[in-house]
Amino acid sequence: MLKRLRAELSTEAGAPDPRQRQYTTAVLVAVAAATLVGWLSDTGEPLIISGMTAVLTLVTSGGHSLRADLRMFARFAPALTLVLAVGPLLVRVPVLAGALVALVVFGSGMLPALGERYRTFGQTFAAATLLATTTGIGTGEPAWVLAAAAVFGALFALLLRVLVGLTDPTRTIRATVARTLTTPGPGVVESAADAWRADGRVGWLGQVLAGAARFRAAREVLLAQAQQSHGEQREWLYRIAARADEIAAELAVAVRSRVCTGLNGLARTRPEVLEGAANRRLPDAVSGINEGFDRIRRAVLQRDTTATTPAARGGRRQQVIGAVRAHLSLRSSLFRHALRCTLAVTVGMVVVLLLRDPSASTLLLSLYVVLQPAARDSMSGALERTGGAVLGVVLLSVVIVLVPYAMLLVPVVVAAMLLRIERLRNDYRVLLGALITITVLDRIVRLDDRSLVNATISFAANTAIGAAIALSVGFVSYLVLPGSLVPDVRGTVRATVWSVSELLRSVRAAGRGADLKAPLRAAHVLALRRTQDLLGLPAKLDGTDAVEEEAERSSRAAAVALDALRQNLATLAFRPDAERALAVPALSSVDDLLGGSTTARIPDIPAGQAPATELLANSLLENALHARAAIDETFGYNDPWKSYTISFVRPERLRIR
Repeated sequence: MLKRLRAELSTEAGAPDPRQRQYTTAVLVAVAAATLVGWLSDTGEPLIISGMTAVLTLVTSGGHSLRADLRMFARFAPALTLVLAVGPLLVRVPVLAGALVALVVFGSGMLPALGERYRTFGQTFAAATLLATTTGIGTGEPAWVLAAAAVFGALFALLLRVLVGLTDPTRTIRATVARTLTTPGPGVVESAADAWRADGRVGWLGQVLAGAARFRAAREVLLAQAQQSHGEQREWLYRIAARADEIAAELAVAVRSRVCTGLNGLARTRPEVLEGAANRRLPDAVSGINEGFDRIRRAVLQRDTTATTPAARGGRRQQVIGAVRAHLSLRSSLFRHALRCTLAVTVGMVVVLLLRDPSASTLLLSLYVVLQPAARDSMSGALERTGGAVLGVVLLSVVIVLVPYAMLLVPVVVAAMLLRIERLRNDYRVLLGALITITVLDRIVRLDDRSLVNATISFAANTAIGAAIALSVGFVSYLVLPGSLVPDVRGTVRATVWSVSELLRSVRAAGRGADLKAPLRAAHVLALRRTQDLLGLPAKLDGTDAVEEEAERSSRAAAVALDALRQNLATLAFRPDAERALAVPALSSVDDLLGGSTTARIPDIPAGQAPATELLANSLLENALHARAAIDETFGYNDPWKSYTISFVRPERLRIR
């Protein structure tokens, strides 16, 4: 434990990290001071509101560069502050509180259509609303006290974020971009590119991303060629790929560094030289790897900070409109799951109002743990989450019985949450579990009129009731709402591939000069809906045997790759016309791969002209290769890169209904 803590407070080189130490010191001092003030003045609940505002604000407004995080703070923090300040007052108006909870839960279920940052905000805002309106924390306090506490918490979160990022504002974005050189799999480049665009499109980081996308695409082509080879040739290609990974890891260190005056010998070499095969005939993929590395080396050493060309005007608005058209329909699995969550929370809210018991404060939070906002996470493992929630509340209640001054555990939990913001951001179950812990600690200590044993039983029972509501409403809604309890894995994959291919061909035609605005929008809407259906498919597969586990794994892999491909295409569709034409060769290559072609090749994409478009074009090929491997696995082709043709049966007309 001590060794892990020391590592977290140090840089990669092992030196003390002053930023993390300042952050940790500020958190511990602030929590200790708040605990002392709360103990002396009996203002514990406003301080809890303040601490939760700080935690939830950091969850929604962090994870990128300082500039991007400040922009997200200005966008998201006011809404969180308002709901945490006003929510406790709405307990006096149950109808209004119930309407607010239902509206927020439905909206949070729809926000994933707009991207990862909005998904995180939606989930966190829903948790904040449930905490403020249903747990009873702060209900006896004046409105001005709650408002002051929430504002203070938001300002403290802002102070912590500035404290960490002031001396090195771009540290996080550099680490995110460097991760593209060391982390395989689909979606990595898309996530980094989204963070880069939010940061302001710094030129040298865009060049690194373009080079990394070139390297990753060429690496996947090389691995595909190795799979199709035999004997010594196969081993040699795999060794080349392994050597390329070693060089990429060294270049990632240089990208993460604040300044770079030179590269070591390994970062400057080539993978075929390390293998002693400089005079051997090399595949084109190796040349693509070297092209990507050369571009990264130039960018890291020169570090041009000018901004690259922005997207065409109106692109973001068109994407939002497309997302709304795609998902405001019962044909959308995202819309159906948002209705499912709203129905379950409404039933739970009615039960809470009928019980009128402080121990019912965890009912809705436990319900939300089981029936999570993301459809692909809701039914899979629901029984395990149910047991975990009930058992966790029971164990926590036992700890409260055995530990004197159990209320002092509240600042301990708040401090732990502030020190583990990244974990809370990445795992929604941990965030909800921490909020349940805070609620139980606060409520049980204030139940002076009953024994702790009875309180423990009541909290456990109400937690179980919330979980049972989630399970029953979730199951019934699967029967009532359009959908199937016995999903067609192959059919869903085939329909998704067809819709993504339609979008790809529309973008390619637009890149060649065709005016296809309406068909392009329609294809984007359909691809959004189909990829979301495929992302939600694993939630319907219980994975009880080897066959279903294999289907769940392959469908999830295909969903992630095809959705990343869809994001590439949607972003590329709104690049300037002159730049979009650069990606036409990559679009043609990807179209062939999705159709069943066995030829994986590096498309001829001119380098050095438009890094934003070049990284999209190369990322298209990488995601297509990942998707092709998942499609092979889904359709049961044991021999990878089997030659076949997917029969695309048009599942619905392109006219969006």
